[in-house]
Amino acid sequence: MDVFIFFIKSMKIALITDTHWGIRNDSNIQHDHIKHFLDSIFFPTLHANGINHIIHLGDLVDRRKYINFMSSKRLREDFLQPAEERGIETHIIQGNHDSYYKDTHEVNALDELVSGRYNHIRTYSVPTLISIDGFPIQLMPWITDSNRDEAMDAINKPKATVLMGHLELNGFTMHRGLISDHGMDRNAFDKFDKVYSGHYHHRSTVGNISYIGAFGEYTWHDYNDPRGFSVLDTETSVLEFIQNPHKMFRIAKYDDVANPEIVEKIQRTDFSKYKDTYVKLVVVNKSNPYAFDLLFDSIYKAGPIDITVIEDPSVLLENEDADEIDEAEDTPTILRKYIDGLTLPLDSGKMKHFMMDIYNEALQVETV
Repeated sequence: MDVFIFFIKSMKIALITDTHWGIRNDSNIQHDHIKHFLDSIFFPTLHANGINHIIHLGDLVDRRKYINFMSSKRLREDFLQPAEERGIETHIIQGNHDSYYKDTHEVNALDELVSGRYNHIRTYSVPTLISIDGFPIQLMPWITDSNRDEAMDAINKPKATVLMGHLELNGFTMHRGLISDHGMDRNAFDKFDKVYSGHYHHRSTVGNISYIGAFGEYTWHDYNDPRGFSVLDTETSVLEFIQNPHKMFRIAKYDDVANPEIVEKIQRTDFSKYKDTYVKLVVVNKSNPYAFDLLFDSIYKAGPIDITVIEDPSVLLENEDADEIDEAEDTPTILRKYIDGLTLPLDSGKMKHFMMDIYNEALQVETV
């Protein structure tokens, strides 16, 4: 069922970020999840409320080095062309994943895939002051050595009260349970009334700075952590969050001791929600092999991408939402815990940052 959010008439801007087209080795299922949200909620919400402006806060694509042809096609057909055909003025700033090099903005995905190809879509790789219906906004793309001087000048001598960027700030939550221990000090942005940023996928606000959160679910870190887009009312400064209801990751709990009628319950359950999702089946108590097999088969027949059986329910028992259920198996968590246990001749935070860069580079290697 389509969902629409209605607002009182005033000037509003849709803010999205971290769409990461091409993520998970260019998964078409991931593309389909994004398209479903765009078609059923995002564009209809903009149309229903007369919203004619989009600002994308960086990481339009996932890989820094290249993009798969299919991912490029889906980006164009599912997002860029629909925005263009609707006449929506769209501004896209460069994120770190959009940048080929780490120390310069000169080669980037936005120039190669978007810039100059559309009448209503503009891209930005250097700090730029724009005005939307007379409302000034300082756009701040990913800061590198090549645009740092311009960036610091715009930050220290602001010409707008609102900044929108792709920022790496110290002390903000990147994923739930993981706080950034590197990046710029947030106090550098005290001269702005409001700062809205992409980059960290978890939604959070500290003082005048808000990370608006990623557009969709991409990894198990995102499980049960709301994703979506936001609408900024420039007259009231209210930021309205519209959640993406489409889940990529689901956890099912099996307990035939607490549920003696579990067979009947399984037979009455609609398992279609597990189609095209990653599923963890957490076993709390298993004394009835038939019932467990029935549940597993029912989920399997629904067509998930993957099913993983978790035999250790300890985390789930502590928290029914199972927010941290994947931490024991998550590679970044293993790396961070391992580094915490080492005695190093340098700051452990820098080592974690370095190892995560290597890990993310490894994820960008295409599987043959």
